[in-house]
Amino acid sequence: MRVYKTPIFRFLYLMLGNREEAEELTQDTFVRVYFKAHTLQGENLRPWIYAIATNLARSRFRRRKLQRWLPLADVPERELADNPSPDTAIMVRQALDSLPEKYRLPLVMKEVENFTFEEMATALGRPVGTLKSLVFRGKEMIRTTVARTQGGENA
Repeated sequence: MRVYKTPIFRFLYLMLGNREEAEELTQDTFVRVYFKAHTLQGENLRPWIYAIATNLARSRFRRRKLQRWLPLADVPERELADNPSPDTAIMVRQALDSLPEKYRLPLVMKEVENFTFEEMATALGRPVGTLKSLVFRGKEMIRTTVARTQGGENA
C-alpha cells in the first residue's frame, strides 16, 4: 500500500476531479486488494491495482451519470506537451478535458502514469493494438483541437 497509495490517489483524483471521492476510492481500492489478493496469479501487481481503481471510478461515474472527465489541472505541463507555453498548456488541458473516456483513460495511463501498453492491456482488459490506436487517436484529437484553437486566435 505504501508504494501504490499516492499514485492511485493521483490517478483517481485526475479522473474524478474531487479530492474526497479520490480519497474514498483509494481506500476502497486497497480494501479490495486486501480481500482479493489471493486471486492474483502471476499477474503484474501494478496493472491489477489500477484495474480495480479504474473499475471503482467507472462505477462512481455511472452513479453520478457524468459523461466527461474533469480537467487535469494538477498534471505538470511538461507531462502534457513538450515545453508548452502557458497558453498552449491551457489549450491542451481543455482539449484533453473534451476527449471521450475511451480516449482519455488510455492517454492518461500512458502519458501521465507511464504505463506500458502491456500493463494497460492487463489493467483494462483490452488488446495492445486497440490501446495503441486509442492513444494515437486521442493525441491526434488534442493536436487538432489545439491547432484549431491557435488558428482561431491568430485570425
